Amino acid sequence: MGLKDKLFPKKGQSKDFTITKAKTHIKKLAMINKNYSKRAEISRKNAKIALQRGEKDRAKNYLIQYKNYQTKVDRANNIRTKIERQIEALEEGQIVSQTGSVMEGMRDELEYIATKASPTKAAEIAEDSELYVTQIEEAADILAGDPEIDLAIDVGDELEQLETEMLLEQGGSMPKVPSDDLQYIPDYALDDEPQVESKEKLQEEIEKLRKELEG
Repeated sequence: MGLKDKLFPKKGQSKDFTITKAKTHIKKLAMINKNYSKRAEISRKNAKIALQRGEKDRAKNYLIQYKNYQTKVDRANNIRTKIERQIEALEEGQIVSQTGSVMEGMRDELEYIATKASPTKAAEIAEDSELYVTQIEEAADILAGDPEIDLAIDVGDELEQLETEMLLEQGGSMPKVPSDDLQYIPDYALDDEPQVESKEKLQEEIEKLRKELEG
């Protein structure tokens, strides 16, 4: 870590640095406690020795030292407990913060997807698509046109005449349902007939010329 990072740590680095510093302090407290515990143990042993020697006042002084060191040990332990709780809170807070960040990202992504795939958007797309289909169909109708209008041919009289002829043929009634028994005559077949006739005619002409030449 450079000097700049030490003096101006980033937010993420600041938490890590604080936790590291706190754990280092716990180790320091543990060393101090170990020292106090040894001193307390020595003071108690000295108090016992003083009693064995009949030095009651000195025994009391050693016991006072023993109690004092014990108090310091308890105080250090309490401090250590509070620091450890705060370290746990910081570490848990980091997990919560990271989880919140992840969930926030997922929420934003879901919001984006929901906006693109929302019922309103889907309805708009369907409506626009239907509109485009209608416009294409209208354009096709315009291009196809109406032969009667485009050619300015009125077939009203001819249609009435055909209906009259059918009424006479059908005995006074018109068919209500189209019949599949009657098939339309394909007009494309007519394109081949002139070609067939012209070939036969040409063959006859050739045969006639051949006979004339032979005679």
